[in-house]
Amino acid sequence: METFDEFGRVRRSAEVVAYLHGLVKDEAALAELVEPVPELIPWGVSGMYFTGRWAPESVDVLVKVGVSGTQRFWSEVVAERDPGLAPRVFAVGDRLSGVEVGWVVMERLPGGLHDGWGGIEFGLLMDAGVRFQRLARTIVSAPYGELTADAVHEWLVRGQERGAPGPVDVVLERFEEDWRFVNEVCPAEVCHGDLHMGNVLMRTPAPEISPALLIDFEPCQMPWVFDAAYPQVLNSDPARTGWQDMVGQMADCRSAYGLPVCADEDLKRAGAIALGWYALRMWGMLGPTPDSAWRAASVWRQQNETYIEAGAKGG
Repeated sequence: METFDEFGRVRRSAEVVAYLHGLVKDEAALAELVEPVPELIPWGVSGMYFTGRWAPESVDVLVKVGVSGTQRFWSEVVAERDPGLAPRVFAVGDRLSGVEVGWVVMERLPGGLHDGWGGIEFGLLMDAGVRFQRLARTIVSAPYGELTADAVHEWLVRGQERGAPGPVDVVLERFEEDWRFVNEVCPAEVCHGDLHMGNVLMRTPAPEISPALLIDFEPCQMPWVFDAAYPQVLNSDPARTGWQDMVGQMADCRSAYGLPVCADEDLKRAGAIALGWYALRMWGMLGPTPDSAWRAASVWRQQNETYIEAGAKGG
């Protein structure tokens, strides 16, 4: 049975769901899991989720199936080192009933960031991202990826091939110079790796506000400004507020937590470059017509063109 798709994500067919459900119920390490039920969580696209109750602590839990070794490591270590930054983890494993597939049991939380908070939600996201960067500095011998110049250059080429708007050729011409500059003024940190609104939960249901907790860790060593540019591109919607300067918000959080930041002019240039690159990355992935329920095609084009133009100018 083809359990995973070409991107390594668990398939959502009824056959696969039933198959994994059986593995979860038969796994000896999950004997304390009461009544696991498949749960198609809208923000959980990388794995398959089951809900249930963890008997020893009498806590509602989520069981995520299809979890990489890196994500299992960081889910455990972050929850242990900073319980306010990640859900509690009760069990992890790399096999289910003898089948090689990673899983983790974590506490089930009420919900995520709310889009009606007038931009506060983006500040919470940046704060959580920086707290992770600070924590990652204290952990040795940890698994994480590294974002290379070749990988970023491939983003830009892919965006160009799919007809991204704006002066993409200029962005490509400037790439080597801009890559050196960004790495010089925003030195690489081990960042969350997939920092966006769908990977944040809270211990309180909206509209009550509490600190953000992170999930789905796939850490990557990269210039920290990238950690803010990615969710800004994803959330550039004129109908919302608060997303317009996530790079600046992350810089403020880093300063507040005692992490280094660069001079304002350097930050402005580095942020513009990073936003232009991420606009090209997402255009290369989604093309000119994203899901209309997420972003109108006209808005998508306009926002990405603005970022690419600014990136081509270096600020």
